Amino acid sequence: MPALLPYVWLSGPFGELLSRWAHHTDWKVRHLRRVSALKLAEMSGGGTWPDCAKTLRIPWNTAQQSLKVIRQELNSRDLWPDFERAVESVASQLDCGTDRVHYGRGRELLSSWQVPAGDWAELCRDLEQFGQGVTSPTCDTATVLIWTHVTQGDHLHSPVLGALRESGCSTQRLVASVNQLRTPANRKGGKRELLRRLETYSDVLATACDRPASLQTSSLEIGVLAAHLRGAKAP
Repeated sequence: MPALLPYVWLSGPFGELLSRWAHHTDWKVRHLRRVSALKLAEMSGGGTWPDCAKTLRIPWNTAQQSLKVIRQELNSRDLWPDFERAVESVASQLDCGTDRVHYGRGRELLSSWQVPAGDWAELCRDLEQFGQGVTSPTCDTATVLIWTHVTQGDHLHSPVLGALRESGCSTQRLVASVNQLRTPANRKGGKRELLRRLETYSDVLATACDRPASLQTSSLEIGVLAAHLRGAKAP
């Protein structure tokens, strides 16, 4: 189960709820995605909400905040029953599906992974120089964004940022770099192409992570990716 319900899972089952939920924002939908993932984890594995948060590697204080926001938003509009029906619909679709993604395996395999230096150089090949500014993309920026894509997790809870916090180092520069690259207004030129390449890389890595349990972490350093990136033309 991912820590944030993928947007593609929201499009159908949550359509009616979203249409009746007046003035919902991207921020509130993010809370909805997190609470939906927690609810699915509870339905599939049982346990308490804190247990589910731990399984999905969501800090409990973050989970509590999302639960507070969504309960207040939905209960005030009598939408909680719609939420439960939507989650049950997603669960039913997942039960019937055969092409399942093992997000837990992805979180485990990428818990200490970083983009290899050679891959980062290839990702940046022939792109305009990003400079050394505070928000310029780095290898760590790419690692966070790829982890977020593969695990469908919150970038703020990525292992790279977690390690910085544990060591007492500031996360401000890396968070700013990630946010700068993700901002829609900045998706042009070299940054747009870099994001496209990161998405391609993430898709390849996600496929590798979802192989049988015998997959070794070392195999995640995808040696053939350079050629793959060169062959993937921008639309």
